[in-house]
Amino acid sequence: MFELPEVQVLVQQMRPELRGREIVSSFVSESRPKFLFISPEPEVFDQEIVGQRIVEIDSAGKWIFVRFERGLTLIIGEFGGRLLLCPPWASLPKKHHWIGELDDGSTLALTIQLWGFVGVLSDREIAAHPCAGTLGPSPLDRSFTADQFTRRLDSQAAERDVPVKAFLTHEPNICGIGNGYLQDILFRARLSPKRKIGSLTPQERESLHASIVSTLRQAVSLGGRDTEIDLYGEHGAYTPLLDKRTAGKPCPDCGTPIEKIHYLGGSCYVCPNCQI
Repeated sequence: MFELPEVQVLVQQMRPELRGREIVSSFVSESRPKFLFISPEPEVFDQEIVGQRIVEIDSAGKWIFVRFERGLTLIIGEFGGRLLLCPPWASLPKKHHWIGELDDGSTLALTIQLWGFVGVLSDREIAAHPCAGTLGPSPLDRSFTADQFTRRLDSQAAERDVPVKAFLTHEPNICGIGNGYLQDILFRARLSPKRKIGSLTPQERESLHASIVSTLRQAVSLGGRDTEIDLYGEHGAYTPLLDKRTAGKPCPDCGTPIEKIHYLGGSCYVCPNCQI
C-alpha cells in the first residue's frame, strides 16, 4: 500500500508532466476490485472528468489531489497497486481499473490492488469525506515539530491506553503512516508497537518524533520503498530495516532474531531485545 513517501514521489513526478494538460477521455473498468470505491458512479465520473484541465497536483498523507480549473478535484487515496503515466507510443497495463487520456496523447493508468478510493469531488465534498476530510498534520510539514507532536499525544490523555501503533496509523492524528513504515519508525525509536502512549517518557516522545521525520524524509529522497513503483514504473530505493523479508533474521543492531507478531489487524516485525 502506498504511504506518504510513495504518494509524495508520485506528486513530484506528476506536477511537471500533468499541469496544464486536459483530460480528453476517461474509462472506468467494469471489472474492478470489490473494495475500489468510485465517486460519483462510473458513468457520471467519466462525464465529470472529461474536458477538465489540470491546474495543480497536491498530496496529503496517502492521498493525491489533482485540481481542475473548474473547481472539481480528482482524488486518489488509501490505495495499493500502481499509477502509471504511459507515453503515446507505450502499451497500457494489461490490467487497469481507470484510464484517463490526456491531450498530448499520454495516458494515466490506475491499477488498484485490494482497495482504494477514486473520486471527482468538490471542495465541500472533500471536506465531508470520512477519510480525506479528516486528515491530521503531515509529519513532513515544517509545522510538525516535537512540541506539536507532544501536544497531539497529550490530546489523547483520556485514552492513555491507546497503543503507539494505533496512534501513529490513525489518519486524524498524523496522516500518511501505514503498517509499512511503522516498522522502521518504531525500530529506530526503540519502541514496541504495543507500548501505550500514556507510558512514553519525554525522551521517548522526542525520539519517536525524530524517527518519524527522519524515516519518512529518507524514504522520499530514495523514491519510496523498493516494493512499490513510481509514475514511470521504477521501483523505489528505500529498503526497509524490518519487513516480512527480515522475519527470523538477525536484528541489524543487536543480532537477536526478528520476530513476526500479529497485532491490531496486521503483521508487525520487531526486535524483542531492542524494542520495549
